[in-house]
Amino acid sequence: MDKVYAPGFNRNENGWILFPDDVVWRKSLFPPIVMKHLAKLQLNLAWEIIKYVSMPGDTILDPMAGTGTIMLAAIMGRNVICIDIEEDYHKMQLEVLSYLKANNIMANVILLHGNCKLLLPISCGHIIFSPPYGVAFKQAGSKFSREKYRVDDSELVAYAKTTGNVGLMNNFFYSQDMEKVYGLCYQSLPNGGTMSVVTKDIIEDGSRTYLTKWIKKVCGPLGFRLQDWFKHKIGGGPFQDIRRAQGLETVDEEDIMIW
Repeated sequence: MDKVYAPGFNRNENGWILFPDDVVWRKSLFPPIVMKHLAKLQLNLAWEIIKYVSMPGDTILDPMAGTGTIMLAAIMGRNVICIDIEEDYHKMQLEVLSYLKANNIMANVILLHGNCKLLLPISCGHIIFSPPYGVAFKQAGSKFSREKYRVDDSELVAYAKTTGNVGLMNNFFYSQDMEKVYGLCYQSLPNGGTMSVVTKDIIEDGSRTYLTKWIKKVCGPLGFRLQDWFKHKIGGGPFQDIRRAQGLETVDEEDIMIW
């Protein structure tokens, strides 16, 4: 691939990409309800992945689409398929799509409500997603997050109330389920297709859990080849603030793994 990922953005001394804040941009494209979700995919990051791996007319799938940030790809001339297991998030995606159409923004999008393990494989050119992890869910319910962000528990944990949601699982079952998801993603892609995974390591019980290394260990035997691995600096946010307020160590970079 001759393309350069995220050209024009500054890097820090570690080579991590420094994306600017995306709040104003998101408010211009998405309805206000989206701003209540605490773990949205960074718009600049998503835009650059979409440009890097795909061309207009390609079909991009997000198997755990959350608030529907990947609909950004539809604005860029791609076809989009969003899947989410949570009814609340599916309804939010419907609202996002209606909002885009009401504002005369072209959006060729299919929204599917269900467990991606039951819906995949679905033929597509590229998969872009940010899988959840249980520690984030546990942090989201903390007293600090409720007070600082003035969001009630129902909004904070909406994505974690449905049976089958990997965000609720312990490490053992999470690993089993996510391995199935990656296998189904592989079956969904043609030769030359790509899967972009945005994730980060986590701190649990005082030690760092290397989710990125685990993903690499799982995806290789499935047939994937790791093409690129970028990092960007996390500028802050609820989960970072919660841990810092508690005097705990944080992981300050997010990984972009392109398979």
